[in-house]
Amino acid sequence: MSAILDRLEEWRDYQPGEWVARCPAHDDGKPSLWINLKTSGMVGLACRAGCRFEDIVAALDLLPRHLFNVDAEGLVAVAEARPAPVSPFLTAGLRVWLDSLPAGAEAAPAVGYVQKRFGLSAAEQDRLGLRWWPGPQPCPEWVPTSFVRYPRLVVPMADFAGVARGAQGRDLSGRCPGRWISLANPDGFEWQRYGVFPGPDPGAPWIVAEGLSDPLAIVADGFNAVGVRGAALLNNDPSTLDALAAGLAGRDVRVCGDNDRSGREFARTILAALHERELHARQLTLPAGYKDYSIWREKRR
Repeated sequence: MSAILDRLEEWRDYQPGEWVARCPAHDDGKPSLWINLKTSGMVGLACRAGCRFEDIVAALDLLPRHLFNVDAEGLVAVAEARPAPVSPFLTAGLRVWLDSLPAGAEAAPAVGYVQKRFGLSAAEQDRLGLRWWPGPQPCPEWVPTSFVRYPRLVVPMADFAGVARGAQGRDLSGRCPGRWISLANPDGFEWQRYGVFPGPDPGAPWIVAEGLSDPLAIVADGFNAVGVRGAALLNNDPSTLDALAAGLAGRDVRVCGDNDRSGREFARTILAALHERELHARQLTLPAGYKDYSIWREKRR
């Protein structure tokens, strides 16, 4: 497996058995290639910008047969079967862990960062349940080492009922190779792939965006937001797409991807999935020269 990873640029751990890297098949401005290693020894490759599998393999100077019977070399491999959504026990454990983290006045570094970067007031941060991870300390086993090492803004990823079923942490030190780190999936389970961020007006438009940075900026603008991670993987995850369509039904929905190839593919994937499920949604296109929604908002302030 190390021989395959060594052919990639800026690869890093995403979660056990999965990595992200710059895609060799296109001019990749940020890591958009997902790599995983199955217990069978098969390596999976998927570019969220839509590059063909054949082009990715050719750009790595490999043949498809090189992706079978791969030696894990001690690395964790992911199971072939689709993991189940996190159990009530894990959901409760996540809630206990989030509640134990500093917030408000005790989380001044995180509060100040979010106010400056996204424009969210301290009151809005408290309403969304944002927390601060101060740095290395005891934590549940599903908090990966890459998450633990540095101070982070911790953003709960709730469902449409407001129950946190996942979380991501944003590095505040500037030293971590991965700015946003997800929780590690417990054995046989998977944390939710999206987060719901209600704004101050539930009747305002709902904007679906990629990752968690843009949704925070969207809420600061007075809208409602849904942040989705791993959009390229959702084509094989109908349950998540069903949940998004059900939660957004009857709402004024827009989809906003980054102003690059992968962002346009993100919008195409989500729009197609929502339309297929008979939910009307429109694309929100950012003005030229603005990479994503959060940067667009920052320049408008």
